[in-house]
Amino acid sequence: MKARRRTPTPTNRSTASRPKDLKNMLLARDSRYSVVGRIMDDTGPMPATPPPNGMATLQVAHIIPFNASRRIPLRAMLSKFAGQDMEDLLTGHGINDPSNALLLDPTTHQAFDAFKFGLECQDDRYFLRMLVPTWLQPPAVSRHLEDEELFFGEGPEQVALPSALLCNIQLAVGRVLRASGAAE
Repeated sequence: MKARRRTPTPTNRSTASRPKDLKNMLLARDSRYSVVGRIMDDTGPMPATPPPNGMATLQVAHIIPFNASRRIPLRAMLSKFAGQDMEDLLTGHGINDPSNALLLDPTTHQAFDAFKFGLECQDDRYFLRMLVPTWLQPPAVSRHLEDEELFFGEGPEQVALPSALLCNIQLAVGRVLRASGAAE
């Protein structure tokens, strides 16, 4: 029996692609650490002493998901949610700008994508906001206190910090999805 192929449907593709140097930019911005959990990236030179919270192969986590660059309805919904046109921020190079990204270990990345926690930016200060109880958080998140201030940009290079707008939108969407049960 032959396997049937689905008929391809047109997609709303943008010109966005994942740049290989985005992770390097984030590593330079945050001194090889994930700000959430203070885990050191293990792809560089080994430190003389082990970092207190361990090492992992950190991943680039998009604040607004990469797939938003390919979905016109999602971009339109986020623009309405933000009260402004988000097209330039969510397509082309904007979706892969360091202002839309942070470094996370794989387990924490999954929790972030599942809206278990988010970042809120107030007056250029970042705060961890837990959207599920601490005991349901991955270890890197449960190391933090609710509403704890986080510090990006402590590395040697000047790289764009996470966008306050994008952090606050992601958090607001997470709260709505959690309240409705849709995040599950």
